[in-house]
Amino acid sequence: MNNDKLIYKNVWISSWVLSVSLLGDALLYVILPVNAEKFGVSMVAVGFLLAINRIIRTFTYNFIVAFGQFVGIKKLATIGAFVAALSSLAYGIFDGIYLLTISRIAWGLSYAALLIVTLHYASLNTSRTGTRIGISRSVEQVGPLLVMALGTLFAAYVGPQTIFIYVGFLSALGIFLAFFLRELDETESPVSQHSKTFSIPKPTSIDGLIFWMGFGIDGVFTITIALMWVQYSSPETAIIIGGLILAVRRISEMIVAPLAGRISDHLGATLPLLSMLVLCGVGFLLIGIGNLILGSVALVLCRGALGTLFPTAAAKIYPGDAMSAFTRNQAWRDIGAAAGPLATGVLLGIISAELIHLLIFGLFTITSSWFFVSGDYKKLGGHTERID
Repeated sequence: MNNDKLIYKNVWISSWVLSVSLLGDALLYVILPVNAEKFGVSMVAVGFLLAINRIIRTFTYNFIVAFGQFVGIKKLATIGAFVAALSSLAYGIFDGIYLLTISRIAWGLSYAALLIVTLHYASLNTSRTGTRIGISRSVEQVGPLLVMALGTLFAAYVGPQTIFIYVGFLSALGIFLAFFLRELDETESPVSQHSKTFSIPKPTSIDGLIFWMGFGIDGVFTITIALMWVQYSSPETAIIIGGLILAVRRISEMIVAPLAGRISDHLGATLPLLSMLVLCGVGFLLIGIGNLILGSVALVLCRGALGTLFPTAAAKIYPGDAMSAFTRNQAWRDIGAAAGPLATGVLLGIISAELIHLLIFGLFTITSSWFFVSGDYKKLGGHTERID
């Protein structure tokens, strides 16, 4: 098997490891808010528990990359899958804020490790990086989508906590899959360029854009979409509509992410990235003026595409330091996704959800302008290659 095929094999396997490891986390977002008392926590604690995993990742990406350098990327995947399964089991065994916080921190560290593994394999060869990242993003959505569709039904029979014991054992499949990863020549690996530090990386202009994507789409839009539909329907219908939109978001990412990666590999990353940045801004604007249907479609589509295009662009802008750019991107997306819900809770007492989206539109536009005049944009144009 040649090196290129081996890279693709590792991308597929590592992506499935991440997908099955995500089962417990995806299900927790659906079950915990409705069953907070059964888990022994308040609603305030629910928000904290759903955000702490992102917060801990923000400070530890560099450390985990350095740890991967020390133990090897295959062992990092195995350890990450093992810890992910344990965290899912813990949701079903423990209750109370303290033990659940430890479980969520463990999950945050394991997710960071598994994400770094998939990005590592996708970036080993600069040829067709976008296609490989797109494949990874698509496969990553399969496990969460299935568990959100079937796990909630199964939970009605076995109970909201007991379901996580089953999910934990199912997630252990990731440990088994990790054994099939193959070590490659990593003498040029971007992993070796990291230092073991606990810090928030200084953002570049492209990091600013991904921050507002995390803040606006992963944070504000996800939390307020059902709330905004209450103005036009009953609360029950609004919840169903909001749930359908979020489910379609995952399906869209399965389709759009690999398509965006393939397009960027054939036409260059510049045009697809700029097109999706415009679409993202339009989505915020449309929701801000009350057009929830078209605004939601725009944000769902651009989220799936940008999840591939941002790391693809980072690999082209920083070809000799791709992993550093990947981890910095993800750190700022996590900061945005954690800050979004917190800011929304405060702002909704002052202004409407639509006005919050208008504010994000303005800030996203300003950051986009920064990107266009920055060295990042110029480097992106200089590294664009067409692959026939």
